[in-house]
Amino acid sequence: MESRFYRACVSVMLVGLMLVSVGAWAQGTAIISGKIKDANGTLPGASIMVKGTEAGAITDLNGDFRIIGLEAGKITLQISFIGYETEEFTAVAKANERVVLETIELSESITELKEVVIKGSFIPSQIRAYSIQKEASNIQNVIAADAIGKLPDRNAAEAVQRIPGVSIERDQGEGRFALVRGTPSQWNANLVNGDRLPSTDGFSGTRQTALDVIPSELIEYAIVSKALTPDMEGDAIGGSINFLTRRAPESRLLNVSLAGGYNDQIQNGNYNGSVIYGDRIGEKFGFLLSAAVWNRPWASDNYEMEYNFDLPGDQGFSVNQQELRDYEGVRNTVGLNLSAQYDINENNNIYVRGLYDVFSDYEFAREHIFTFPEGPDEDPNEGDASLRARTAGFLTTLYGGEIGGEHNINSKLSLDWKASTYSADVTFGNNIGTIPQDQSGIQLVQFAQGGAFTNVSNDNFMYWNFDSPNGVGGGNAGDPFQPNFEGSLTPQAMVNSLAGVFRGESNEADLVGQFNLKYEANEKLKFKFGGKYRNKRREAINQTNFYIPLALFGAPTPLTFYSDQEVEPYDVKGGFLQELGQPYDNLLLAETITPAAIDVLTQDVFDNLELYFPFTSAPNELSGYNGVENVIAAYAMGEYEFSNELSMLAGLRYEQTSVSIEGFEQDTSGTLNAINETSTYGALLPAVHFKYTPVNNLNVRLAYTRSFARPNFSDLNPNRVVSDIGGGITQISGGNPDLNPTFSNNFDLLGEYYFKDVGIISAGVFYKSLTDLIFNNLSQETIDGQLVRLSEPRNLKSASLLGFELAFSKRFTFLPGALGGLGVDANYTYTTSEVEVPTFNPATLEESTSIQTLIGQPKNIFNFVLFYEKYGLTARLAANFKGAYIDEYRIEAGPEHYRYYDQNLTIDFSASYAIKSNIRVFVEVNNLTNEPLRYYHGVTERPEQTEFYSIRGQAGVRFTLK
Repeated sequence: MESRFYRACVSVMLVGLMLVSVGAWAQGTAIISGKIKDANGTLPGASIMVKGTEAGAITDLNGDFRIIGLEAGKITLQISFIGYETEEFTAVAKANERVVLETIELSESITELKEVVIKGSFIPSQIRAYSIQKEASNIQNVIAADAIGKLPDRNAAEAVQRIPGVSIERDQGEGRFALVRGTPSQWNANLVNGDRLPSTDGFSGTRQTALDVIPSELIEYAIVSKALTPDMEGDAIGGSINFLTRRAPESRLLNVSLAGGYNDQIQNGNYNGSVIYGDRIGEKFGFLLSAAVWNRPWASDNYEMEYNFDLPGDQGFSVNQQELRDYEGVRNTVGLNLSAQYDINENNNIYVRGLYDVFSDYEFAREHIFTFPEGPDEDPNEGDASLRARTAGFLTTLYGGEIGGEHNINSKLSLDWKASTYSADVTFGNNIGTIPQDQSGIQLVQFAQGGAFTNVSNDNFMYWNFDSPNGVGGGNAGDPFQPNFEGSLTPQAMVNSLAGVFRGESNEADLVGQFNLKYEANEKLKFKFGGKYRNKRREAINQTNFYIPLALFGAPTPLTFYSDQEVEPYDVKGGFLQELGQPYDNLLLAETITPAAIDVLTQDVFDNLELYFPFTSAPNELSGYNGVENVIAAYAMGEYEFSNELSMLAGLRYEQTSVSIEGFEQDTSGTLNAINETSTYGALLPAVHFKYTPVNNLNVRLAYTRSFARPNFSDLNPNRVVSDIGGGITQISGGNPDLNPTFSNNFDLLGEYYFKDVGIISAGVFYKSLTDLIFNNLSQETIDGQLVRLSEPRNLKSASLLGFELAFSKRFTFLPGALGGLGVDANYTYTTSEVEVPTFNPATLEESTSIQTLIGQPKNIFNFVLFYEKYGLTARLAANFKGAYIDEYRIEAGPEHYRYYDQNLTIDFSASYAIKSNIRVFVEVNNLTNEPLRYYHGVTERPEQTEFYSIRGQAGVRFTLK
C-alpha cells in the first residue's frame, strides 16, 4: 500500500512538471545581475522585482541576484527586505547582454530600529536569518552568527538548541548531539556547507556527529531544514542541520573576542578567545581566516544505580550496584576555518574552504562502588565496597576541505561543482603517563573490601523501601539511596581486584564529488539537476586489557593493598553531592589514589603479567570492523511560480547505497573466523512543496517528502559471538548485515508571518509514517534442530510520529521610552509517537508486544527568551526545556524497566554593552539553577543516574573593525 502511495505521488509530480514545462518560453534576452548589501554586509534573501512585470529574483547567501528574460530598455527594480522599507532603483537592460549593476546598498529606514541597529545589536544578523527563512522554497529555520554569539552557546549543538523543535543531549553539562522533532540524533543529517559530516561517535559506532567539536564562532549560519528538497542529502528523517562556515567578506573585517571565566563545580578558571579576519585583494580575490580556542577545567558529582531487571517479578526492581562518582577534568577545543574565493570574471568563480577542529578531554575519576547481595543463594547481607580510580583521555579531530566552482554557462544555464573530503578521528585513551602506545588507554585500577550491608531486605536483595517486600531498603522515594555498610572502609582492608587499560579508536573518512545544473526557462520556471558520489571508509577497534591478581584465586602470589599506594586528600570542591545534602560523606575514603599511582600500578601489571589473570569478555578482534560504503545519488527537480502568490517545487532523488564490512565470528570452541558481508539497497525519494503568499510577509507552506536513515555501522557489523549458555541453548550475539534502512513519509503544514520590525509568529503541524525501525532484539528460535537465543538488531514493521510547533518573536517597540527595548523570543514543540515494541522474557520464554514512543522523543520542548536591546545594552535571559523520553528499550525486561531521560530545564543569562560602536563588553552565565542530568528506571522514583555540574560563566570583550 505504502509503495503504491509514493509511486502515485511521483507520477503526479512528474506530470505536473511536464505540463508547466510545455508552457515555458523566454520573453526576452536581457539579463540584469548585481549584489545587495547594507552597512553590515551583504543581504541574503532580499527580494528584487521588476516593476510592472512578474520578473524577479531572490539574493543568495552572498547577496547576489540574477534576473533573466527581460525586454531591453529602462526598468525599475523594487527591492524589499525584512526590517527595511521597499526601495526602488533604475537600470537599463540591453538586448543579448548581461548588465552587472554596481553594488546596491540599502540603509535602515525604520525609525524604531535605527538606534539598536547602529549600536551593534544582533538585529542585522537576525534580519538576514529571517530573510533566508522567509524566501526559502522549503520549511526551514535559520540562525545567524551574531544571534549565536548573543547567548552563552559555545559549540554547534548549543547554538541550534534555540531553534523550534530542536533539542540536545549533553555530556558533562555541555551540548553534544542535536535531535530534531523528537527523532534520534542519528536520524538527522549534520552537514557543513552542504556535505554530511563523518561520524564522531567512535565508541558506539552510530552515524551521529558530536557537535561539541565545532566552536560556535566558526559558524556564519545554521540552517535546519525540516522538509527536504531533492537536491539535499536524503538520509534525514528528523531534519537536516547545515552549518555554513564563514566566507570571504566584501571588505576588510576583523573581529576579536577575549574572555575569562569560572566554573563553580571545579572551582577553577577558564578562558576562550577567537579571531576572525577577512579581506579582499583587488576586485577578484577574497579570503577569511577564523580561529577559536576554549579551555575549561570542569567537574561533576554523580551517582548511578544498576538494577537486576533481568530477574523475574518484583526482584527485577532490586538494586545490584550503586556508584558514587567524582569527576575532574580539563577540556580544550580548538577550531580553524579558511575560506577563499577567486572571481575569474563576472560569470565564473572558484573557491576553497577548509575546516580543522580538535576537541580534547582529559579526566580523572574516583568512583566508590557498592555491590549488593543477590538472593538467598548468597551469604546473608554479604556484599563488597570498592574504590575504582581511572584516568582517561578523549581526543576527537574533525578536519577536511572542499574546492568548487560556480559558472554561468549562458543566460539560462549555470553549473556548480564541488569536490570535498572530511574525516573524523576519535581516540579513547591517548598516550597518558609512561605506558607504551600498545598499552595506553583509559587506565583503571580497583580495590575491594568485603562486608555486610545492614539494610538488605528479608529475601537478601537490596531495594528502595517502596519496592522491598518487608519495607527495608536504601531509602524512600525522593531521598538519595543510602546503603548502610557495616564497619568502615579502610585502605588496609582494600585489596587490588582489577587493573588494566581500555583503548578505542575509530576513523571515518568521506570523499565526495558532486555537481548541480540549473536551467531557468523563464521568470516562472526553473529546473535543477545533479548528481553526487560519496565513498565512506570507516575503521573501528577497541582493545580491552584488564587483569585480576592470581592471588585472589588462591595462588601463592603477593597481594597489593590500597594502603601501599600514593594517596592524597579527597578534593570535595565544596562538598560531594552537596545538592543532596552530602549524604555519602561517611562512605568516602578520606584519602584517595592519585593519577600517578594509577600509572605506576598499571605499568606494574604489564611488567608482571604472570601474576595476573586476563579478564576480557571477548577477543579484541570482535569489537572492531572495517567498512566501506559507496553512495551514488541523482536528482531532478523543478520550481514553478503559478503567480506571485503561489509556487511549487517538486522533484525526485534516488540514492543507491552499497556497503561492505569485514569482521570476525567466534564459534563455540573460541575459534575466530574472518567474515565479510555486503549489501546494496536503493532509496527513491519524491518531494513536493507548495508555498502560498496571500499577502506580503505571510507564507503558508505545505509539503510531502520521503526520507530515510541508514543503519548504523555498529548495527551492520557482522561480528558474531557464538557461546553455550547452558540448558542446551546456544547464544548468538552480534550485528545484522541484512538490516533495511528506516524510511519515513513526511507531511508538513506551516504558516508564518514576519513582523515589519523584525520578528515572527508561526504555527505548524507535521506527521511522519515510518517503516523498518531498527531496535536491539532478543529472541529464541530453533535453527536446524538447535535451540538458539539471538541477540541482534532487527527491523520493526511500522511507527508514526505526530507533532505541532509554535514560534513567536517580537520586539515591543510600541512601548514608551526605555521599555521599547524589551522583547520575547519563544517557541514550543509537541510530539507524540507510536511504535509496537516486542518483549521477550528469557525466564518464561514468553513473547509479547506493547505500544511505546520512539527512543529519544520528548513530548514537550520549549525555549523562552526575554531580551532587552536599547541604548547600547543587550541582555538575554534564556530558558530551554526538554521533556522526559525513553532512552533505551529493554526487550528482555519490559516497559516497566525501560531507561528514561528525565525532563530538564536550563536557564542561561548573557549581557553586553557597547562602549563604542566597535567595542562591546559582555558577560555570560550558564545553568543558573544548577539543573542536574537525570535518568530513571521506569518511574522517576527509581533513578539510574543523577549528575550535577553547578554554574559556570565568563566575561570578556569583543572588538570589531570593518
